[in-house]
Amino acid sequence: MSDNCLSAVGDRVLLGRLDYPRTHRARRIAVVGDPHVATRASGTYRVFHRTEQRLRAVIDDVNDRDVDLVVFPGDLTKDGEPWNYDRVDLLLEDLTVPFLATPGNHDLQKQGDDHRCPSTTTFAERYAGGSLPARYDLDGLDLFVLNSAAGRNGPYTGTHRGRISDDQLEWLDEGLRDASMPVVVCHHNPIPLVSEPLCETDTWKWFTMSERDRFQSILESHGVGLVVSGHHHLPSLVKRGGVRQLIAPAVASYPQAYCLLEIDATGTNVWLISHADETGRDEAYQLMTEGPAFRRTLLGITETTIQDAPMLYEPPRIAGAPLTD
Repeated sequence: MSDNCLSAVGDRVLLGRLDYPRTHRARRIAVVGDPHVATRASGTYRVFHRTEQRLRAVIDDVNDRDVDLVVFPGDLTKDGEPWNYDRVDLLLEDLTVPFLATPGNHDLQKQGDDHRCPSTTTFAERYAGGSLPARYDLDGLDLFVLNSAAGRNGPYTGTHRGRISDDQLEWLDEGLRDASMPVVVCHHNPIPLVSEPLCETDTWKWFTMSERDRFQSILESHGVGLVVSGHHHLPSLVKRGGVRQLIAPAVASYPQAYCLLEIDATGTNVWLISHADETGRDEAYQLMTEGPAFRRTLLGITETTIQDAPMLYEPPRIAGAPLTD
């Protein structure tokens, strides 16, 4: 058993070492998953009553780490409530580095909501630089940001399961043709954590992107080495068919951590960074144990992941080697 731990704010555990992506100039990208900011809720495994405090702690930590960009892969809010978005905006005012976000299944309108959520257009204007999908260049590192919570006709109101719409897939396929070092960002996970047919059972399928075969085919055909996502509320780093998938844990729940990518010419280190002290982490753990049985399963997976980290280790590139193969 490893002695990996995340006891204090700022503690870190190496989740993985990747051969890809690589950049001539060292870069740092923070990946902050599922904050679920909730100003009028408490309890549950998401630790709603701590969400503002935890996101503020992440922002403070990121501001001290010379980070180049912060990526939020969805679920900024509890359920898309306007007052929770207002609080997110207030918290983000203290972030001193650029950020971008894509909506999660809890950020956009759902059937049965008794409030009006922002439209996909409004979300993109506030958090994604104006439009989604979007492409961002970070000194040769191309980030392709997709919206897996909505398509051409608006949010997927009847399900929390996501997909990448056909128009976005066409846009991605075209854009990847001239991208030398692409990274794709979306909320839902294209690579299931469990195999067929288990991933299509009622318990698991909400955490896996539907109609994902074409998406995976495009990623593989263009040599996309990394997909960054959230949604699953646990840390994960796997490689399937040449594609690496990083799932950032939820800021709102155990293990109370976010991800930091340290990228240079030798590859990428993926770190889990704690944003809570031992007391806060123990509280989140206890709330998870009191939750539904499936959540306790995810808790066990999370504990094993941290204890056995790194999940994926690819040797560093030799200094001076070409960035692309």
